[in-house]
Amino acid sequence: MRVALAFLIITSLNLIGCNLLDIQPDQPLPTISDITQLEQQAEEAYAIEDWATAETAYKSLTQQLPGNPTPWFRLGNVYARSNKLNAAVAAYREALVRDHKSSKAWHNMGVIQLRQAANTFLEMQQYTEENDPLSIRARYAVNSIANLIDSGFQPDDKQ
Repeated sequence: MRVALAFLIITSLNLIGCNLLDIQPDQPLPTISDITQLEQQAEEAYAIEDWATAETAYKSLTQQLPGNPTPWFRLGNVYARSNKLNAAVAAYREALVRDHKSSKAWHNMGVIQLRQAANTFLEMQQYTEENDPLSIRARYAVNSIANLIDSGFQPDDKQ
């Protein structure tokens, strides 16, 4: 009876641990070789601007290396290049949770938020009168942001 109870407790703890780590009990843990291969696939897809493949690979890397900021940063870059601005900001924030001193993640998130602000002001102009003082301000803001971005104020792809 004690052996059966001990077996039940050990099995339960194992299943709870697998559930907390989101690991299926019958699924093997990824090896260093698997992770290295996935990193290589992600980098190759990124280099040739195959954003869909890069996104899939970097998402997998964020799950397999949850404490590593680099896959989150690169995923943010993929989203930025794919014009998925909200997702890019979220990925950069995840990178910053893991490395709050990452100037590149802070910078890229700021650039993306500038693009989001410009988009908001452009949308505002569609719905407001052209001579509305705030619409005039919005035009000025869009032009200022566009000049800033055109001057080379772009996301940094390196990390």
